[in-house]
Order: sequence, then structure tokens, then C-alpha cells
Amino acid sequence: MKTNALQYYMHDGPTAFRFELAGDLNREGAGRLSQDWRTAASTLGGRRLIVDMTFVTGVDEQARVLITRWHREGARLIANSAASRALAESILGEPLSEPPANAHLKAASDWTWRPFRSSFLWRTATLLFLATLLFPGEAKAAGPFFSNHCPRMLASSKTRE
Repeated sequence: MKTNALQYYMHDGPTAFRFELAGDLNREGAGRLSQDWRTAASTLGGRRLIVDMTFVTGVDEQARVLITRWHREGARLIANSAASRALAESILGEPLSEPPANAHLKAASDWTWRPFRSSFLWRTATLLFLATLLFPGEAKAAGPFFSNHCPRMLASSKTRE
């Protein structure tokens, strides 16, 4: 049986440090996570630890110990799928607390990444600006409108030549 090796991302934000986990969390992965957390924790001050387990597919005993310890120390566990919620609850031995009704306001302050939609307009504007620099258009001063509606100006510009 093939297992999915653990992959994780660390997001360092102004109010929280987030681990986003995916795959099987085994002894080796738990050891790496623990070491990375110890390294990061020395510079975090009072920021909160958030552990997103939404894409974790399995855990072993060492990983259970690590997740339980982090939860006991105040880490916020996120499990956004039925399978990940069941896994998190089996690790903790209790139901995962439901976020409060105004959680979206608190969660926004815990974001450790910049949402795509908020930067979409900025990226589009930058891309358009760069495109105009790289591919400048051609402009002609005397087109059909100018020659038909302003004959005196056209005549005076031709006498200067």
C-alpha cells in the first residue's frame, strides 16, 4: 500500500504562525514539524499557532502525541473536511470545538496569507502596465478626423515643413 508522504507549508503572519499539512503524518514528519516549530517559536513572540489538518490522510502514534501537545498548549486546529475532522477528533479524544458565529472576523486576523481575490486587481493593473511598456502602440497625430475638421491647422503644419 502506497502512502502519501507528508508535505507541509509554513505561513508566517502578523498574528499567527500556520502549519498547513497534507499527506500521512508519521514519526519522521512529526519530528521535522516539531523541529521546525521549535525554530520558529523562538521568534514568534505572542503569535498563535494554527495547524490546518484538512489534507492529512493518516497519523501514527508519534504524530498523535505532537498534535495533542500542540492543542493542549493552545494551538488552533483546523479540519475543514469530514474526514479530517474525524481524524482530529480521534487524536484529541473529544469533539473539535465549533468556531463561534463571528469566527470569520477573528479568522481574518489569523490569516497568514494574502487572499488571491484581494490582490487580483493589483496584479491585473501591474500586468497591463507592463504590457504597455513592452508593447507600445503606435499613434498618428493627423488622422481622417483631424484633416476633415481642422483644415487650417493641417495647412499651417504643412507650411512649416
